[in-house]
Amino acid sequence: MTVAGVQLSNAERVLYPEQGLTKRDLAAYYDAVAPWMIPHVASRPCSLVRCPEGREKTCFYQKHWSGAPPTGVDTVAIKEARGTTRAYPVVRDVRGLVSLVQHGVLELHLWGARADDVDAPDRLTFDLDPAPGVAWARVREAAKALRELLASVGLATWIKTSGGKGLHVTVPIDRRSTWDEVSVFTRGVAARLARESPRRYIATASKAARTGRIFIDWLRNTRGATSVAPWSTRAREGAPISMPLSWDQLDDVKSGGQFRLVNVEAFVRHGGGDPWAALLGARQRLTRAMIEGLAA
Repeated sequence: MTVAGVQLSNAERVLYPEQGLTKRDLAAYYDAVAPWMIPHVASRPCSLVRCPEGREKTCFYQKHWSGAPPTGVDTVAIKEARGTTRAYPVVRDVRGLVSLVQHGVLELHLWGARADDVDAPDRLTFDLDPAPGVAWARVREAAKALRELLASVGLATWIKTSGGKGLHVTVPIDRRSTWDEVSVFTRGVAARLARESPRRYIATASKAARTGRIFIDWLRNTRGATSVAPWSTRAREGAPISMPLSWDQLDDVKSGGQFRLVNVEAFVRHGGGDPWAALLGARQRLTRAMIEGLAA
């Protein structure tokens, strides 16, 4: 069977047993959403969650690609912190998405920088991670509070579900900042929210201290860290999707895992396309005044 010009073998292999979703179904989904997904994914180093026999069998996290990459996928050589240089996969087009499905990829995680200059970040991500028992309404409130804080310093934001428990707030920036600068800034943003509402938010990764709070996870804004791609499925029960939203749509969302491969098509039709389309043309710079004003 061929999807987007890529030959699928074992196309009827079940990847999500709860709905009986197969490799063919997942490839067809990526082919359908590629016009919206590819502009956000292409040309970025990525890491993969692979489940060759389906999500209930052995899954593993893969950062590097050895050997020749599959159709539609390139590699970029990146020098890592330990001094070794390794090849990271980079999706080029829709064929790359389908090729990764052929290799059992159920999750695609992206760097916040593009492959042509991995030391020039251009997307910041805040992961709102609620402790067990925290009401979903509070997660939405956290996203709005974060949006207001970033707007107060002149930064526009975009929102998506995580495909899990929470929400991701994304900030595009011009490629003029260093990883150290974006780390200091995002840590400061998280710390500001935690100081202002200490019973609601926490800016450290301590699970012991997180009870009843939402972790404003800024740690994805360091060199080599990744966050799940918009439109990517997750390797979880029900085939949830990390779904891009408009801020106007947020109040209608009931959970971070609400959107699934079986129901996202109707939502896309109703919403009229990619809620993140304007992000691609956003031009905003992370300035020293912003960094110093919110430094922890």
